[in-house]
Amino acid sequence: VSRSTYDYVVVGSGSAGAIIASRQAANGKNSVLLLEAGPKDNNLLFRIPAAMRYAYNARKYNWNYETEPEPFLNNRRLYQPRGKVLGGSSSINGMLYLRGNPMDYEAWSQQGARGWSYSEVLPYFKKLERRIDQESNYHGTKG
Repeated sequence: VSRSTYDYVVVGSGSAGAIIASRQAANGKNSVLLLEAGPKDNNLLFRIPAAMRYAYNARKYNWNYETEPEPFLNNRRLYQPRGKVLGGSSSINGMLYLRGNPMDYEAWSQQGARGWSYSEVLPYFKKLERRIDQESNYHGTKG
């Protein structure tokens, strides 16, 4: 780190942190420091679906959290993986991406969450997708 002061310091380079840092730096006027506790996600383990289980369990890339004892599960603790790598938990999620149910977004909108209807969030889903086949009304190719 070459500077001692920044306009913005973003802690965590996961899905949200990376976007926040990028947007703050986009105008070229803000100085932004993006901090991540873990290494880059350039290991082949992150690129080969069958190898993801090794990255998923490696302490180098994962905080390896557990929940508190769960009373309704006979007080068992559940494994709660959280990424400790550039890209955060999105880098150790097995290359999975799931959208919420469209009806949930519609319900939020009807309850007053302006901007959260499915038709309003769909462009953002499409913006982050990079599908190999052609773009459609529901999927993007340039993300």
